[in-house]
Amino acid sequence: MNARARFQSTKTYDVLAAAPLLLFYGFSLAGLEPQFDAALRLNPVWLSALQLTSLASFAFYLALVIALVFLRRMPVAKSDRLWPRALALGGSIALLVLPWLPAAPMTTASIAASALLTAGGTIAELFILAWLGRSFSLMPEARALVTRGPYRHIRHPLYLSGLVIALGAMLQFRQPWSLLVVLLTFALQIGRMHYEEQVLGRTFPDYAAYKARSWRLIPGLY
Repeated sequence: MNARARFQSTKTYDVLAAAPLLLFYGFSLAGLEPQFDAALRLNPVWLSALQLTSLASFAFYLALVIALVFLRRMPVAKSDRLWPRALALGGSIALLVLPWLPAAPMTTASIAASALLTAGGTIAELFILAWLGRSFSLMPEARALVTRGPYRHIRHPLYLSGLVIALGAMLQFRQPWSLLVVLLTFALQIGRMHYEEQVLGRTFPDYAAYKARSWRLIPGLY
């Protein structure tokens, strides 16, 4: 094994490879303070509490992702091709376009719907991420085959939760542009799932049977 290959098998390389997304999550976490301040000023009180729940769960999610990058086990296989990694990066950050769009006029009902979707999706992500634990990956990599809990019937429950969050965020911005951003994000995530499944299928002999008895994203549909 040459020096480059030895370095790529180290924890240092594993963390450095995730550095762009770590920076994104870190800056996102640091930038939540104004949103908390705005949520505290919302009326009625129940709407403020709902928005604060959504923001708090998102903050915990970002912190957990950052922690797991340092704590997760090393991959046993990965896709080193540029395109699968670019899809993973794009799918992770595409929603960053939304804040650049014109804000939509919000009623109490639309604010509540947005907060419910984002809070519900993020709380689900927290549960799924905690279940996945040290097997968590940002890029198309195989660390362990997880087929129980939220993964029992759905192969990509994190992305399903992310779609719910995206729909909630979409309500805050003008149409049809925010819908197009969500559709682009979903298309990138579909490609991301495809390459993740390729890596897992090559690595784990039991993956084919698991794939045959589960759904990619939505039970009964897809």
